[in-house]
Amino acid sequence: MTDFAEIKGLVEKINPTLVELRKEVDEMKSSAPKDVITEEKHQKMADAITAQMADLQSKQAKLEAAMQRPNGEGKADDGEMEAKHKDALREYMAYGTLPAGFKAGSDGVEIKAMSTDVNPDGGYLVRPELSQTIVSRIFETSPLRGVANVERTGAKSIDILIDDNEAGARWAGEGASGGETDTPELGQKVIAAHKIEADPRMTTEMIEDAYLDVEAWLSGKVADKFARTQNTAFVLGDGVNKPRGFLTYAAQATSGTYERNKINQVNMGSAAALNADGLIEVQNSLKEAYQAGATWGMKRTTFGAALQLKGSDNYFFSPVLLANGQASMQLLGKPVIFMDDMPAVAANALSVVYADFSQAYTILDRVGLQVLRDPYTNKGFVTYYTTQRVGGDVTSFDAIAIGKVAA
Repeated sequence: MTDFAEIKGLVEKINPTLVELRKEVDEMKSSAPKDVITEEKHQKMADAITAQMADLQSKQAKLEAAMQRPNGEGKADDGEMEAKHKDALREYMAYGTLPAGFKAGSDGVEIKAMSTDVNPDGGYLVRPELSQTIVSRIFETSPLRGVANVERTGAKSIDILIDDNEAGARWAGEGASGGETDTPELGQKVIAAHKIEADPRMTTEMIEDAYLDVEAWLSGKVADKFARTQNTAFVLGDGVNKPRGFLTYAAQATSGTYERNKINQVNMGSAAALNADGLIEVQNSLKEAYQAGATWGMKRTTFGAALQLKGSDNYFFSPVLLANGQASMQLLGKPVIFMDDMPAVAANALSVVYADFSQAYTILDRVGLQVLRDPYTNKGFVTYYTTQRVGGDVTSFDAIAIGKVAA
């Protein structure tokens, strides 16, 4: 496509020519004999030239407007836009001000875009892309997010319908009826988004360092703190101003017999230790419908202890070797994710979880991330108070089983 500057230059060259032609036509009109045909001819020429001038000026205005639109064809390339955003972020983080020329709608940068949330009060100067960077890094460091059901919403909470039992059915003879069958029961669970916060800080000298990638630093710090805090809540959270963890629910009165808001706990292992039979029992306690998507969760040390279980002449379990020679983390044919917040193997410890987490656990991410800059509380430092809202809870008690080490 022809460059915008070239088009603009052509328009600027043509415009004077049209102006001159219009001037000549006007002179011809004033000096020519006053007959109707000649005057009408001159008027048509003048009108045509005027229309061409207006058309050119309109196209020039549209091109200039396109240059100002965030997604216009004439906008600066992504690298230049990225650099402008980073420069703006650096100046704000260092001095609390915006660069000269930054205003709403300018180069796709809006002052309101300093917060990725739609809430006009609060956060400042975080590009929407930065929020996505942080979310991505949390996924990399938060193992449960990779297997759980993750919902994103702009609302404060979501309602999950829970089907507690199946509809009844029976055989009946011709013309016979045995009365009503059982009706499915639907329960409801509300998962609320709770505020999680982090306040990383850095010295003013670090901020003023022109070579520091401020966005990378901020996203790395916040992602790390958020991930560790969320991981703990998804496993052990009590549900008060935080997600509820799957280990905090009471055990079913009879293992394997469904009760709402209670989890199947399978007793396993020798006293204060794992054994192979116990792990097999945990796996087989899960209904067939959930086996295909099931995953083990445990500490790395617990997985190591499981791999060391052996009979008289061989180990019971061994990692599966992949084509590239690497060992896959599997136990009894199912993948293993490492959860540092799971209890270590000990008497009565809930050290192992086996579940189809895509059914068993739902994580709620409320869209939006806010950052507030605080250069006053700690002299010599600037603190970046960062908040996000996250929820989580068990949504299918049939799809999860917990292994409890024997006393």
